[in-house]
Amino acid sequence: FQPHTGAMQAVVVDSNAPGRLALGEVEPPSPDRNEAIVRVRSFSLNRGEVGFAQAKPAGARIGWDVAGVVEQPARDGSGPSAASRVVGFLPAANGWAEAVAVPTGYLAAIPDEVSDRDAAALPVAGLTALYGIERANRLLGARVLVTGASGGVGLFACQLAKLMGAHVVAQVRNDASQDALARLGAEVVIDATGEELRKHGPYRLIFDGIGGSIFLKGAFEGRPCSMWCERDPDAGSPSH
Repeated sequence: FQPHTGAMQAVVVDSNAPGRLALGEVEPPSPDRNEAIVRVRSFSLNRGEVGFAQAKPAGARIGWDVAGVVEQPARDGSGPSAASRVVGFLPAANGWAEAVAVPTGYLAAIPDEVSDRDAAALPVAGLTALYGIERANRLLGARVLVTGASGGVGLFACQLAKLMGAHVVAQVRNDASQDALARLGAEVVIDATGEELRKHGPYRLIFDGIGGSIFLKGAFEGRPCSMWCERDPDAGSPSH
């Protein structure tokens, strides 16, 4: 790999562009000692990033999730070596670019059987789901309700709960998602109205990606349970 020495392309906020996002030229990354330069091959789009773009000033950059190849290892010797395939999370939210500097603590090696595209979808959605599912314990044989199950976080939540031995009830808005969710481990898939929520409860864990009346229908089943509310990333931190 040849390190970037001149301007490179990145997605930047442009108030005149559709969605306020456009390609622009930016300076190449200048890493700290604990940062590796990653040549980006894939990145994922999260709803929060698009929301942030509506309020950020012109020229600002966005992007949390990236996958690519280490172009320059960290100077302090930490993290992956050159040419390693990695997935990363960008705390600075500037990942939608040809190359980025990533703290090595936010990088992980990509297994050979996982594509760059699949890996790039993991950090925000996958870790949000994992954090929420881990709020409850003893899920083996317990019922878990996932609302908004056809979204990125919801799909991961269904799979993780199933892997932990739970009986997964998935709530979706679009009936077309039912077959896919069943293949991913949901024993029961219910519609957007949520009228069947009480029928399939009570729940050990409610992983809520919607809120409002559907959440309330599932929450009050007369038995204590753990609850995780996945709020919009641009609205603040999740609550539980």
